Amino acid sequence: MDHGKIVNKSIEYIEEHLDEKLSPDIIAANAGYSVYHFSRLFKECTGKSVMSFVRDRRLELAQKEFGGNRICDIAEKFGYETASGFCRAYKRRFGIRPGKSRMNA
Repeated sequence: MDHGKIVNKSIEYIEEHLDEKLSPDIIAANAGYSVYHFSRLFKECTGKSVMSFVRDRRLELAQKEFGGNRICDIAEKFGYETASGFCRAYKRRFGIRPGKSRMNA
């Protein structure tokens, strides 16, 4: 099978399960590959590690939730154990704190 097709199917799986617990093991198993081999394929095709891709997608979706939701609720919804962990990840990804982003929304 074409590596691009495998990765695209995995991205579809990730998109469908972003609100669930995801790990490289789960995603690789869904694709039918070992974690090592799948991780190499994924990075080769996307330029990102599997979990970097998952984290970035969750943060992009979280950005759309700022309307009337509290940051701690958004953090929990997207799999962060603490609001501070979410805020750090958000700032690393977008270069701005979620509170500032919320004011611009």
